[in-house]
Amino acid sequence: MLNDPSESHNPLRRRLLGGLAALPLAGATGPALAQAGRQYRIELVIFEHRTDESRRLQMELAAPREAMLGESELGGRIYRDSRKGFELQRVVRRVEDSGAGRILASLAWDQTGRDHASAPWLRVQQGRRIGTRDLLRDEADRMPRPLMEEQDERFELEGRLRIWVGRFLHLETDLIYHVEEPQGDQPPRAITVRGSQRMNSGDELFYLDHPVIGMIARVTRIDRS
Repeated sequence: MLNDPSESHNPLRRRLLGGLAALPLAGATGPALAQAGRQYRIELVIFEHRTDESRRLQMELAAPREAMLGESELGGRIYRDSRKGFELQRVVRRVEDSGAGRILASLAWDQTGRDHASAPWLRVQQGRRIGTRDLLRDEADRMPRPLMEEQDERFELEGRLRIWVGRFLHLETDLIYHVEEPQGDQPPRAITVRGSQRMNSGDELFYLDHPVIGMIARVTRIDRS
């Protein structure tokens, strides 16, 4: 479960969860033990809760923070573009139609299962672009570059996540969510979204709860004969 800075339970969030639980998922195969070396498709929906509780916590808990970005990227050798693409559009529609959430990211990728020690972090830069971060430059790097690298830009949701394999699959997140854009020389304020969730492969949806940022994931094994 994601670290939750609040003990309260929002009724709008419960209603959203109830609606997601009612979605039909054909062909469910049931839980299966994970194993390093197997091939998986990951689908992930990330959204901001649009509730009074979320707005209150954003104002109370936000502070200047810098994200620790992952070293791997989507579409690379490790986190490959999904061969089947993103198939949770109905989840996205349910979140949007509920009025309780704003979509930040809809991601889908294929990967080989790795254990905790060898699973690299995936770089996350999602949502709106909100300016650039200051970079330390040495004497040899004072000339402006013709193109700005993507990681130099600042996004609403930044940080890293990974899925690693033990006895089960685990989704681990280390993210920050910016609640405002930079103001002058002041760094933007953000809240942390950090935690871990155990999952199984199959057609089951997994919800990672947090009063400000919600995540809905599905993991499908794709190397079955």
